Amino acid sequence: MSKKIPIEKSELEKRLEAEAAAEAADQTEKQAEPAPAESDAQAASARETIEALTAERDQLKDQLLRMRAEFDNYRKRTARDVERIRRMAAEGLISELLPVADHLELAMQHAGDSSGGLAEGVGMVLKQFYDTLGRYGLEIIPALGLPFDPHVHEALMQREEPDKPAHTVVEEFQKGFTLGGQVLRPAKVIVSTGGPDAKAPEPKEDNIIDFAPFADQPEGESTPADSAEPPA
Repeated sequence: MSKKIPIEKSELEKRLEAEAAAEAADQTEKQAEPAPAESDAQAASARETIEALTAERDQLKDQLLRMRAEFDNYRKRTARDVERIRRMAAEGLISELLPVADHLELAMQHAGDSSGGLAEGVGMVLKQFYDTLGRYGLEIIPALGLPFDPHVHEALMQREEPDKPAHTVVEEFQKGFTLGGQVLRPAKVIVSTGGPDAKAPEPKEDNIIDFAPFADQPEGESTPADSAEPPA
């Protein structure tokens, strides 16, 4: 067998191999080095941020629970105050209505009197009753003899009245009332269909219906009171 003759490497090849081995060693050392300090700082900053956000969340949650409890207490306290005010208002009204009941009792004691004292007494009691409610803002809606107003009157039927103009209240079935300027109950009335020779009624000074806006309208234009057709 023939022997292998070793081939000597040139100086350039030896130098290239030495450089390659040195680079491989550098890479191995870099991989074995621990994580840089910047990574530790970033991780610590992230933990601090998470802890701060968690503390803020817990604080806001606590404030929300406190506000909810305070609002619930406020709602209950307000409901108690409203109920107390309602009882006090009813107490004042009932106290003022008791004299009316006393006068009705006296009137009933004279029920068998034929002198007409009962009717007179009941009339006085009725006036006292309305006066008492008037102090609490109740007002009677005027209706009889006035133009029909659909805002405060409720027409039950129409009736031919030759001596009354059309849309005039000729009879009142049930009184209407306002409370604090708002209609509590409309007056139930009968309305005239009118007549050829009838004259329009003049509203009274104590009428709660304001007809002043219609005074400046040109002739031929209809007013809301004239144009409102009462139900049949």
